Formats: sequence, C-alpha cells, structure tokens
Amino acid sequence: MPPRQPIPRDPGPSGSKRRSFAALLTTLTGAAVLLIVAREVFGGAARYYFDRFGLGPLWFVPDLAVIAVVLMRLLLAAVTLRLPTPLIWLFAATGVQMAVGMIVYHNPVAVFSGFKLLCPIIAVLMLPPGYINAKWWRTVCLVLLALGIAGVAADTRMTMPWTGYSVSQFGVEREAGREWWIHGQERIAGLGAASSASASVLLLLALIVLRQARAWHVRLLIYVATLWALNTTTSRTNLIALAVAMIVDFWPWHWFQNLGPGCKTLGALLSICFFLPALAGLWLLAIDGVGEISVGMSSTVVRLHVTWPGVWDMIMDGGPATALLGHGFGSVGPAAFYTGVYVSPFSAVDNLFLYILYQFGLFGLLMGVELIRRLVRVPRPDRHIGFVIAILSATINCQGAAPLVLIGLAASLGAYPALANNVRNAGRKAIRMLPKPGPRGSWQPRTL
Repeated sequence: MPPRQPIPRDPGPSGSKRRSFAALLTTLTGAAVLLIVAREVFGGAARYYFDRFGLGPLWFVPDLAVIAVVLMRLLLAAVTLRLPTPLIWLFAATGVQMAVGMIVYHNPVAVFSGFKLLCPIIAVLMLPPGYINAKWWRTVCLVLLALGIAGVAADTRMTMPWTGYSVSQFGVEREAGREWWIHGQERIAGLGAASSASASVLLLLALIVLRQARAWHVRLLIYVATLWALNTTTSRTNLIALAVAMIVDFWPWHWFQNLGPGCKTLGALLSICFFLPALAGLWLLAIDGVGEISVGMSSTVVRLHVTWPGVWDMIMDGGPATALLGHGFGSVGPAAFYTGVYVSPFSAVDNLFLYILYQFGLFGLLMGVELIRRLVRVPRPDRHIGFVIAILSATINCQGAAPLVLIGLAASLGAYPALANNVRNAGRKAIRMLPKPGPRGSWQPRTL
C-alpha cells in the first residue's frame, strides 16, 4: 500500500492576499529604486526642465516613492511578523537616531533628511536576489548606462543648458548642473547634476549590468565604455575602483588558485580603506587641527586637512553622548564652498566609515564591521563589487542617493548568495548524515 501523501493546506484567501501584496510591494520597491537611479542619471537635466516648467516638486517624487514602499514594507512585516534580521537592526538603528535627532537636537527636518537618505539602502536590501537578476531590471539599467555615457560624450562637444543654471529648492540656491575646472581639466557632468554624481551612478549601473553579462567580450565592452566616461568626468576614485574591478573580474583564477585577489586580500583592503582614513583624520586633528578650504586646493589635501579631521572635531564637540549614540540625522562635515554656492556638506565627509560613525556612534562602528564581514563572503563571480566598495569607502562622496544605493546593492549581493550557499551546504550535510540502506534488514548511517 503506497504511503499516504499529506494533504496540502489551503492557505486561504488571507494568505494568498498577503503573498500577492508582498509580490506587488517587491515590484514597487524595484521600480522606486530604479526611479532614484534614473533621477541621478538625469539630475542636471531634470532640475533644469522642472524649474523651467514650474514642476520643481517633481524632483522629490523618487524620494517619496522609496519612503512609501519602505513604510509599506514595515506594515507588511508588522502583519506577517517576517523581517530579515539585518533589516531589524537597521530599523532599530534608524529609530534610535530619529529619537536622538528629535529629543537632543530638536531638528525634525534633519530626521526626515536622514531617513530619506537611508531609505534607498533599506529598499535595496528588501529586494530578493532573483529580482535584481531579472532581465527587465538589467535592461533598464543597461539603457540608463548607455544614456549616461552618451550624455557625457555630448557634454564634451557642447555646453549643456543646465550647466551653471541656478535653481531654488526650499529656499536653498543650487546649480542644476555643476562643472568646474581643476588642474587644467574640466569636470564633465553630462546629464547629471555634478561630475561626482554622474560618475557614481555610472559606476553603479555598470556593476549591475556586469553581473548579468557573462560573455567576456560583452563585459570588456562595458568596462571600456564606462572607463572612458569616468575618465572624462575626471573622477579618479571611481575610475580607479572600476579599473581594479576589471582586473579582479578578468583575473585568471584557473591559473592561480592560491594567488590573486581572494577573500583575505579583500578583507585586508576593506579594513585599510575603511579605518585608516579615520585614524589619519584623528591624528591630523591632534597635530594640526581643522584647516580651511581654499580655491585650487586638491581633493586629497581637502580630505587630509579639512574633512577627515573636521568630522572628528564635530564628534568631540558633541561629547561622550555623540561618540556613543551618534549625532542623529542631519548635515555632516565642515562647511564647504563650491563655485560660490554653499552646499549642505554631506559631500564634505568623503569617508564612509566617518559618515556612519558620526551618524550612529558606536553602533556605526558595529555596522562598519558587519558590512566588511558581509562583503568578504561575496562569491567569486561578484567579488569585484567588494573591491569597488573597498576603494570607494575611503573617499566616497556621501552626497545623493547613488553611492548609498551602491552600498546597499553590494551588501545585499554579499549577504544573500553567501547565506544561500550556507543553507545549501547545511542541506547537503544533513542528506549525507541520513541512514542509507545496507544489507537486507539493516541500516547504516551515511559517512561524510
């Protein structure tokens, strides 16, 4: 008599509704993230035309969309009581910093600004790997990458109408497209709002597309085109990061099994790039204090004498509470002037570890260690993403959503495949431990 098969349980209308709502929410989350990335690609053009036609508030639609899907995900988690552990910690840290910003610093605008900046990371971490690997996602990113590179190419032959055009957002004057000359070179922004923002989003899109392009000649074409665009924007950090990614990607692993950019190399590079600039800033603050930004000063000198020691100076001014709990959300870094326009100095941090340390205090230190631990576990085909984050973490421009989306993408790609491999290995081990049939009437356990 055949064994009785268990009768599948009917999930009922409520269970199917929750699953359909979760699927819809995943689709909306992916669309909102792509909307953020698209806004970064067309940043300069969008600000210019929105202002010309009186549609300035449309600039903030992607931010509101990402915030909405994150809040809906919270609602779904409250109903289903299912939320990944990293997101629980991230939401807890977000709640603590919102409370610090409100109670200690009485700054609700800063609370909203900080939550808005964290939402892209949270949204990307909510996307399952299969969704990020979807063909339509890759196609949209490929189109955005091609348009971004084309915009950089066009900007080399003509002056974009949004370059130097001034717009006002909530009383803050800023340029729709910011370009300037440094060391005899013009920093091309293309369709973006600034050369650094354009370079960051092009690097992000290239990494997403490269994950899907397995043919070597297609990957090489993407690398060459993106490297040319990054060189045109004169963004040396992004250029070096993508060049290192290309070397790691094309490294002949089958020739050098034990030599080359492996997990230990990645871990060492991540630790150096993450913590060494912060230690250098603390040492420079002790011996030289915080300098001032002057015209013609190179970005390296600005980081060494202004931004890195400047963040430590702000941490010490806040006392032990800031060191332990963080400052809460708000503007980070000393004031900076670019082309005569005051900018909110998220851009004046230029170091990922100092950024999260100032915002989250001791918890930021733990977040940095956790990010390194996740990136070290990135599978070999995606290991070049970890090297990119290592280089960018030392000098990343913490302005705009593109760098934060890139960090979230790298963290999610570093976490999900490793977790899946651990589950798969545990399952195989459990199968090997099952008893196997021996001679008739006896059972023998499987050996490992």
